[in-house]
Amino acid sequence: MERLRYVARARGTDPAVLVAETAEAIESLRPEPADLVNLCRRLVDRNPTCAPMWWFCATLLADVSALDRSWELAAEIEHDRTAVQVAHALPEGAVVATVGYPDIAADALVRRGDLTVVAIDAGGGAHALVRRCDRAEVEAHLVPAESALAAIGSADVLLVEADACSPDQVVASMGSGLAVALAAATQTPVWLVAGRVRRLPEPYRVAMERLAGGGSRRAWESEVESFPVSRVARIAGPDGVVDAADAIVAECPFVPELIPPDS
Repeated sequence: MERLRYVARARGTDPAVLVAETAEAIESLRPEPADLVNLCRRLVDRNPTCAPMWWFCATLLADVSALDRSWELAAEIEHDRTAVQVAHALPEGAVVATVGYPDIAADALVRRGDLTVVAIDAGGGAHALVRRCDRAEVEAHLVPAESALAAIGSADVLLVEADACSPDQVVASMGSGLAVALAAATQTPVWLVAGRVRRLPEPYRVAMERLAGGGSRRAWESEVESFPVSRVARIAGPDGVVDAADAIVAECPFVPELIPPDS
């Protein structure tokens, strides 16, 4: 139980680690169905922008027998091949624009020594991305937010990482929506990096945004923002990079009971 309390409080941790810790704790606890519903609600309430947690909890609630293979579910996230697919698909010698610190995209970029990264600052994360690229001997430049238009206009592709996405909308870190709008103005193609289990049913996506806002009436105080999938040219996932026109299919069932009620 103490481990589950830790997971419920832990924000900003690697999603694969969060889900693995949750799987181990739940396997030991073996909660009754009614307790499992309350537990899963608390987990997504405390980690609202962690799409893998929504996926994991929804899978458990849809089929209680999944408790017996919770470790297998956690391993699906750990073995996500999206970064490999992105690294393989990016054009040779491309100039790639990013926003903040996109975890999966960062893993892809450091695999390629022929790229140039223009990292647009958002929340300070771009500094860490540039340092990581430097260590991997990948050319990278830190770009202040006020120079985002010029940076995106000079890029061959803008990589935006999804915290979650539904068939029509993408949820991403603050600053991503502005970058996508600037890409449209400069006709720079946008690739959406949507890792394993980031594709959720629409009601979960809506609930994620509500919970991430923390009840604030000020939209700019949220942890995330959303923009339409229609602004994306290509979508990268564990099975490859495809045209965005291909439908986004939810990777977990919709279980209404998972959504925490309005406070």
